[in-house]
Amino acid sequence: MKTAILVTARLKSTRLPLKAIKMIKDKPMIVHLLDRLKLSQQPESIIICTSDIRQDDPLEEIAKTQNVKCFRGHPDDVLQRLTDAARQFGLETIINCTADNPFVDPIYIDRLLNYHISNNFDYSISCGLPFGTFAYALSYQAMVRACNIKDEIDTEVWGGYFTDTGLFSHGELYPEESYLQWPELRLTVDTPEDFELITKIFDALYISGSVFSLQSIINFCRDNPEILKINSSIRQKKGIPIKVKASYREHIE
Repeated sequence: MKTAILVTARLKSTRLPLKAIKMIKDKPMIVHLLDRLKLSQQPESIIICTSDIRQDDPLEEIAKTQNVKCFRGHPDDVLQRLTDAARQFGLETIINCTADNPFVDPIYIDRLLNYHISNNFDYSISCGLPFGTFAYALSYQAMVRACNIKDEIDTEVWGGYFTDTGLFSHGELYPEESYLQWPELRLTVDTPEDFELITKIFDALYISGSVFSLQSIINFCRDNPEILKINSSIRQKKGIPIKVKASYREHIE
């Protein structure tokens, strides 16, 4: 079964401009994410999925320098972009994460993929981990079906098509280790405050040429709770609600 990690990435952010390529320890943030993703054992490749807009050209250049693939597609229809990428590369199953999240955990990528495939789900998500360290697993055929039922071009937030319509099988994978269960810990990057927290974690844990573990991140945050005040006031931006084509609404309701 051909699998890959598809990294959703754009440079259009307004709250923190160009956040995916902001420098941390002499590397763009997305490169730290790629370093982490390369430690996963199950997916066969990594693909940066960005738009075909010139603004996002630097992401394609980074893909080249980091020896990963790049797909360029619809700027706003993220679900369609991911589906088109899966089609182009002949993928049967994908793992998706975003460039906002430099601490996506490679161990749980592998566990999620195995969980998703063994249960034959259309959509799976790792739950209970700190916010910004999880990923999604999707079956290509389910992605095609979701694109056929959606009635919205802006699909930056698309999980509801798989969880809220009743048309797809889905599962949730929780950590086996209780010490990793901290969903309230915000480790995504959407604002300057988020970036400041992430930078402090790198300052404390980063060693050139290696990748520090999710357990190390959690231990550091538990030992230094004062740093969590940095982004404690930030609330996650809500996405546009899903919209389903009229021909499917009666079935869902």
